[in-house]
Amino acid sequence: MFAEIIILTIMGLVLLAWVIFCGIQFIHHGRDVVAGADFIGHVKCEKCGTEYEVSAEEFTKSYMSKYRSVTRTKIQGGTSVNRPQYSYYAKKFQCPCCGKKRYAQVLNINELNQMMTGPVLRVGIRWLILMGIGGVLILAVASIPLHFADQAREQRVEELREQQYEGFKERYGL
Repeated sequence: MFAEIIILTIMGLVLLAWVIFCGIQFIHHGRDVVAGADFIGHVKCEKCGTEYEVSAEEFTKSYMSKYRSVTRTKIQGGTSVNRPQYSYYAKKFQCPCCGKKRYAQVLNINELNQMMTGPVLRVGIRWLILMGIGGVLILAVASIPLHFADQAREQRVEELREQQYEGFKERYGL
């Protein structure tokens, strides 16, 4: 009984670690896909008003962003698709005029979002499939010691039942 609890606890922790690992890998590979894409972001510095362009790689370097969006649902190919429409989206970039990292409004964010949805979605599906395959393998590997622990428990129960039966026979002289 105690061995089964330990095995189940370890299996649960390994499954949780696998899910977290797959989530982190999805984020990293999604960023790599966006950084490797061939697009130019048109941005406008919020401090000085300078308009300039940033590459896809620069776009993924900045983590700080602020935005206003409305999610609209469209029917495409028999399925409903929820896609945000940004009325405002800004990230921190190195402004060539100011010389500092400042928030700059991304003027073509809706186009960029539409362009990158497919490639990032493919990466997500790939990692979701790998997460499922890894989860099944972890469950299969964990079921082996659980099987042996279950057999040992059943054998112990059978031995106790035999001992109880023998004690019953001796006590009542059967």
